[in-house]
Amino acid sequence: MDAPGNEPSESEVCEGGAPSAVKKVADASLPLEVGSLALGEDGHIEHGRDEGPLHFNFTACGIHFEAELAGKTAPLRLTANLGKLPYSAESPDGRGLARSVLAATDRLRRGQILLSDDHDMILQGELMPPSPRTPVNVIATATALILDFKPYLDLLAEAISVRRPAGEPAEADDQPADDAEMDDAPVEGEAAAGET
Repeated sequence: MDAPGNEPSESEVCEGGAPSAVKKVADASLPLEVGSLALGEDGHIEHGRDEGPLHFNFTACGIHFEAELAGKTAPLRLTANLGKLPYSAESPDGRGLARSVLAATDRLRRGQILLSDDHDMILQGELMPPSPRTPVNVIATATALILDFKPYLDLLAEAISVRRPAGEPAEADDQPADDAEMDDAPVEGEAAAGET
């Protein structure tokens, strides 16, 4: 029981006598590490499990990343699906460039870009965040990993955008008959030849 005059104020106690969120944060050890506070099932802030895994998602460079910290001493792991490897029929040059980029990522110290059985290009990287594992340090670690991959991501974006050159003959079946007939029709708003 608190000594007379040391009763908790209204800001320190919520309905039902539970300590307030402000009180819980004030009682937590500083700096606040990732996972040290959590939202309870009842919606109130409570002390988190420091050892539990942490998962979060974010988008950077137009790519959706998934991040995981498996535990307090585990590295931060990033994964991202970068899309399908271009088909040879779609872009032989793009496919060749993409395969060269994938092979070059073997030189990275912190991860690589792999090709899945379904021909998805999968980025995988990991790096140990500095202690204490504050949100700022975890995000800085994710940023460092992305910066390592950035030149490769730029080259892959270029490879995916490479298309078959326009000078190569297209297959006869590429253009439906209805579209071929429409090529000679006037565009809406334009007068047909000879009209005034």
